[in-house]
Amino acid sequence: MRRILLTALLIFFTALAFAQYDFIVLKKRNKSVQYFWKDSYIAFQLKDGQWIKGIITRIEKDFFYLRIEKISHSLMGPDTVHFSGFQYAISDIYAIPKKGLQIDYMNGRFEVNKGAGHVHWYWIKSGWIFRAGAIGYIVLNISNGLLKKDLSFSGKGFAIAAGVFSGGVVLHQIYKPIFRLGKRYHLECSSISPL
Repeated sequence: MRRILLTALLIFFTALAFAQYDFIVLKKRNKSVQYFWKDSYIAFQLKDGQWIKGIITRIEKDFFYLRIEKISHSLMGPDTVHFSGFQYAISDIYAIPKKGLQIDYMNGRFEVNKGAGHVHWYWIKSGWIFRAGAIGYIVLNISNGLLKKDLSFSGKGFAIAAGVFSGGVVLHQIYKPIFRLGKRYHLECSSISPL
């Protein structure tokens, strides 16, 4: 009985020693930001601007295999289709979305879902609401002036609108919902052995 138990333990620990758990890590310089394991979801943007989303099926040294999952919504309900066998090199990836940015299959391709509930405060963070509000204020003043036949421009009101619009432009320039790979961020394929 002892011999069988010892043999089983020896086989178990030997198999465990040779097992490797491969993963992909997103790093900001030398600090780990995000991990992607086998059977986990990953979304990324290629260098040509195309978004890809799927499940990692296998990870090798400098590339990984992906099973793409497309979910289409119709009147009959959601329909899920899987496509396997896609291989992507780490060097092909241009950007990884930050947590909270939802990538969905819409309009025949993967794209950023700006209407998703996971994109918190997108309209404010990107400055869109400030730019739209400033333009709306200027259009309202011009249309009221045309209706009253008094098209006099007050410098104070338009200066405030220009300031709000400029603030929206600055927010749009600094808001980056993605980790752009390059000098600051990079991906690595790593493996660890449990023993």
